[in-house]
Amino acid sequence: MAGQRTLEQRLARTMGGTRFGVVGLLAVVAFFAGLLVLANFHVVVIGDQFEFDRLERRLESGLEQAQVLRNEVARLESPDRILRVAEGRLGMVPPPERLQLNLVLSDDPESGLAAPIGDPFAAGDR
Repeated sequence: MAGQRTLEQRLARTMGGTRFGVVGLLAVVAFFAGLLVLANFHVVVIGDQFEFDRLERRLESGLEQAQVLRNEVARLESPDRILRVAEGRLGMVPPPERLQLNLVLSDDPESGLAAPIGDPFAAGDR
């Protein structure tokens, strides 16, 4: 009976130890799996941050390029520059005297200009 009791005690210790060993092993595996998931999430976040930084740099570069182009358009549309190009490259000269036409209203009797009769834009006998 003493031999059987010691055998049962050994068996109980072994089963208890095995249970703790399996539970402990599962806990360690779960812990490392959690760490692996956390590390994977961290890698995804870092990758997205790099992509965000790259897009932000492209946006800043685009804004700088747009500002440079706006300055170039303003320079090219400058009236002084257009006048210099017209005179220099195209050989155009300003007229010696600028003729200014007076405004003529169609219902003004003093203008001496009669209003057109009918539709002047209609296709007809031209």
